[in-house]
Amino acid sequence: MNDGIRDIVLKGLDQQVGALRSARAAARRPVRGWLRAVRESSGATQAGLAAKLGMTRQSYAQLETAEARRAISLKSLQRAAEAMECEVVYFVVPRAGVAESFADLAARHKLARAYLAATEHSMALEGQAVGDLKPVRPAPPTA
Repeated sequence: MNDGIRDIVLKGLDQQVGALRSARAAARRPVRGWLRAVRESSGATQAGLAAKLGMTRQSYAQLETAEARRAISLKSLQRAAEAMECEVVYFVVPRAGVAESFADLAARHKLARAYLAATEHSMALEGQAVGDLKPVRPAPPTA
């Protein structure tokens, strides 16, 4: 991705970081998972939802179990949510204590990459380079 596009994407992500952090704080995942919590609170049965999805009750129960274990695919989660007339909303946000914004996160990764590049260069001088680090183009000089 070229630097201009990356900057635009980064700016867009950073405009959302406050809302994403608020949403994360406000929406704690139920212990047994969202599928089970929504199903039980709405009065739906596993058999009824399984029928809507064209699967057995046991297969639907496995979806709930997989979600509770955090092992469900997004596609399966979305299908189950749609059967309950819900939608899946997910997002990725920088970890608290690591970075306050996506720009901070990008800066951390850029610094880590610089350390790797320096190490790769030193190892190359000794004939021990791994050779899997793509070269970084230097940034154009700014006026």
